[in-house]
Amino acid sequence: MDGQTIVNLYAQEVSQRENLDNQLQDISNFITPGRNQYHSDMLSEHETNWTREHIYDNTAIVACKRLASFIHGSLTSPYIKWFSLLFRNEEMNTTPAFKEWLEDSEERMWKAYGESDLDNCAAEMYLDIASIGTGFIMVEPGGELEWDGLDFTAMPVMDTYFDMGPDGMPYRAYRRIRYTKYELEKRFPDMPDEVQIDDEEASSIDAKIQVIFCVYYRDKDAVGDQKVLKPEDRPVGYKYVMLNGGVELEEGGYYEWPVMVVRWDKMAGNKWGGSPGQDLLPNIMHLNEVVAQSSEAGLKAIDPPYVGTERNVIGQLDLEPGGFTVVTDMDGLEPLLLATDFAGVDNQVERLQSSIERGFLIDQITYKNSPAMTATEVMERKQIMMQSASTTLGRLKTDFLNPTVMIAFYMMLRQGQLLPPPEGMDITELDVEYVSPMPRAQKADQAMGIEAWLNTMGEFFEMFPEMRDIVDVDNTV
Repeated sequence: MDGQTIVNLYAQEVSQRENLDNQLQDISNFITPGRNQYHSDMLSEHETNWTREHIYDNTAIVACKRLASFIHGSLTSPYIKWFSLLFRNEEMNTTPAFKEWLEDSEERMWKAYGESDLDNCAAEMYLDIASIGTGFIMVEPGGELEWDGLDFTAMPVMDTYFDMGPDGMPYRAYRRIRYTKYELEKRFPDMPDEVQIDDEEASSIDAKIQVIFCVYYRDKDAVGDQKVLKPEDRPVGYKYVMLNGGVELEEGGYYEWPVMVVRWDKMAGNKWGGSPGQDLLPNIMHLNEVVAQSSEAGLKAIDPPYVGTERNVIGQLDLEPGGFTVVTDMDGLEPLLLATDFAGVDNQVERLQSSIERGFLIDQITYKNSPAMTATEVMERKQIMMQSASTTLGRLKTDFLNPTVMIAFYMMLRQGQLLPPPEGMDITELDVEYVSPMPRAQKADQAMGIEAWLNTMGEFFEMFPEMRDIVDVDNTV
């Protein structure tokens, strides 16, 4: 796939997302202001919009951040090891040498995650999926020849596009990157002479050149083992291409697909994800308008307009403190008091704010403390909190968690950062179990069912002692 083909495919993706970009821009304006600007090329820092003059209520902004933070802490907390390696074959899990190797690999991977930028990038991605429904995160090795850790990158949604295959997984991804001339020359020292800056004012130090980074599958078999290949022989390729002209700047390859397209939820036949932010956008915009009008009405109540007879005021009406106004008739000038039902407006605002918070699950993920609660009630409420935010866990496992763990595993194994597998081990049988608070909450119903069954059986044991042999203690535990 040559450079001009990549530019043409990228242009098609941009065109196909134009209608969606209008809604995404509204979401960015009212839920994540300043985060994404879908209708600007951003070729200069002057194009960044830092103002928030259009926002009169920040309920949605705070609620979205709280939801994203809750998912981050409950799913991929940087302080609790949130994954565990095991084999699909139970017999392999009980082999001492295999079990010891898995535990050592877990610790090495956990340390590599801690030394990487996964925590910050995951936080960005969770905020994206909670607000606009789709997030992008990329992982690649920090060094090509020598191990330099895992390199995670949160890709901005406004600049990232992808093609989805029949299996619902991406097979091409595009990202627009902007470089200054200095950055471009440093990143690509062998840059072709025909490269031209996009900005007509070439003397501007912050003028940007647009480059397309494209990742795509080659017609090669997946590796999935410790075999080392040349970049051009790897199953996944990438190219850096000039947007203006399609000049190729760099080509390389990956062993595994590195770009994770993470969605909150997805409708069949649509590759872009849905989100609480999309569902609540009408309420959010309505609330913003109500608060804006209420604020204007409040200003009129504090400093009302005046009405008077023609030619009653001599000169200008002085509304400053201690001001003096000359009138011909004292009864010919009076404030215009408007009848505004502020209590009704407050009720409407409160109702909309509550609706938005419920849409972002704030009522379910907020811990409500009570002095009358028992320890059991506290645990039950905590389980309910976790389960309420777990509806999207299945998609997050498919789109984000599984690729994150398996890509890191094969990268580290290939570059000698994990111990050599013991003889007789089949790493293709490797599986991942997630042990963070949210996945554990998914299993709480099963644990409570076993506990209830044991309590019921305990009553029968007193009447029929021979029934004690029915319970398989090892499997139950």
